[in-house]
Amino acid sequence: MNDNGYGAGAAAAAALVLVIIVVYLVVFLGVYALVAWMLSRVFAKAGVLPWKAWVPVFNYWVFFEMGGQLGWLALLSLIPGVNIVAAVFACIAAWHVGSAFQKPGVGWLLLYIFLPVIWIGIIAFDGSRWEPEKMAVRPLYGPNVPSPTAA
Repeated sequence: MNDNGYGAGAAAAAALVLVIIVVYLVVFLGVYALVAWMLSRVFAKAGVLPWKAWVPVFNYWVFFEMGGQLGWLALLSLIPGVNIVAAVFACIAAWHVGSAFQKPGVGWLLLYIFLPVIWIGIIAFDGSRWEPEKMAVRPLYGPNVPSPTAA
C-alpha cells in the first residue's frame, strides 16, 4: 500500500468543495426567494398576478412590460454579451416603473442599478401606489391598459 498522505488531503478538498457548493446553492435559493417574494408584492400593487414573480425570466418579461418595454427583451439576458442590451432596457423599465410608483429621478435609477434588491424592497413595502399615467410611456401590461384593438 502506498500511503503518501495525499489521499486524505484530496478527500478533505473534495469535502470542502462540496460544502462550498451547498452553501452557495442555499444562499442563491434564499436570495431568489426573497427577491421573488418582494417582486410579487410589487406586481400585486400594480395589479399583476403575484405568481408571475416566481417564474424565472418570465418575471422580468412582465417587469419589462410594466415599464413600457417589449417583454421579449428579457430573453436577451440569457445570451452572453447581448445581456448588456437587456440590462439597459431593464434600467429603462425600472425608470418607468419607479415613476409609476412615485419614485422618479436619477437617484432611484442609480439605486436600481447598484442595489436592485433594495429598490424592489422599498417599492414592495412602502405606501406608494401604481399610477401608470405618471410614466412617460404607456405600460404594455397591467390593469387599466386598453388593448391596442379597443378604440
